[in-house]
Amino acid sequence: MISIDRTKQIIENEDEGPTLDYKEDLLLETDGDKAKFVKDVISLANSGQTTHIITGIQDVTRKLMGIKTPHPAEKLNEILKDKCDPPLRIEYAERKIMGHTIGVIEIAGENPPYIVAVRDRYGGHLSSDSQKLSYIERGTVFVRNYNMNEGAKRADLDKMYKVKYATLEADVQISHKLSMKPSGDSIEADIRFTLTNVGDVLATQPYVWVQFKNVQEIVRCTGNWVNISKLNNNIPTIRAVGKVPLYPNIIILFDGAVVKVAKDTKQIETYVRMGAGNMRVKEGAYTIPLGE
Repeated sequence: MISIDRTKQIIENEDEGPTLDYKEDLLLETDGDKAKFVKDVISLANSGQTTHIITGIQDVTRKLMGIKTPHPAEKLNEILKDKCDPPLRIEYAERKIMGHTIGVIEIAGENPPYIVAVRDRYGGHLSSDSQKLSYIERGTVFVRNYNMNEGAKRADLDKMYKVKYATLEADVQISHKLSMKPSGDSIEADIRFTLTNVGDVLATQPYVWVQFKNVQEIVRCTGNWVNISKLNNNIPTIRAVGKVPLYPNIIILFDGAVVKVAKDTKQIETYVRMGAGNMRVKEGAYTIPLGE
């Protein structure tokens, strides 16, 4: 949830737009009021960003009025429950600014498009004394066009999917299999690394870099691994680059290296760095116990 300083900054400097909606008050007395609230939330969530509804503010002048009716997050989320696919939850906080209590609703639009999921139609009069009706209907996708909420067009959906899938990342994880045999006063450990893509999209050009901390020597590399120790100040290091993309939920044996360690070594200590063309680099210590 945004801080009180950030809330002040928004009110002082930002007009309503695709990620921001001001309301003098949030009325939730009737089904029509609640339907309008669901529409507002879905419209903002479909921006694919973290967005806000700030209540107790005049929408044009940004004059602080203060909220008349506080609405706890539990109540707001109960209204949203079962009315949106995928499900949406909001956060709510109240801020004291210049003697006025302001309500801040934060919406994390992490998985658009969000679609109205009522059984058929939901809504009614906007308020108890108004004849104006407000409905939401099953299957409708709402978007925010500047400061107006409206039904989505094909171009809006294309944009959502383009942004969504452009930001999806692969997630490659590493594990290993190990076999050992005596070699004079040492042990030869044959390490075969296994890669798994647990992300939602294929990993393009996956690569792995392994630096050994306590091996005597790299005897040989296997598969498509290369000994790059000379390029790393003669520290025992190997590297491999995948020849084909790694698909989600697919496990591949990536081969590795045969290394020599002292007989009393309990575990091989390494530092691993790995990534892909569409994955942020992951790196850290990786331990290979020799008691396996």
